[in-house]
Amino acid sequence: MQNVKPIPPDLPRAGLLRWEIGFALLIKLLFLIGLWFLLFRWLDRPAGPPDIAARLALPTATPATLSTTTVKESNHVR
Repeated sequence: MQNVKPIPPDLPRAGLLRWEIGFALLIKLLFLIGLWFLLFRWLDRPAGPPDIAARLALPTATPATLSTTTVKESNHVR
């Protein structure tokens, strides 16, 4: 039993395994970024730049609509 050789492990070196895992994670990250661009950026792309002033503008009230509105007060008897 003195001439027994140790059995070599079947696993690759740890450094090679780290490179493979890192490369797989990098490919996964690139796919996820591409999917994000495909779903959220490319499909909803507007034809032109957005008009910020029109989006933030409040509806204008004309003097005729202000004078015709009546304010009804409640008839609370105290």
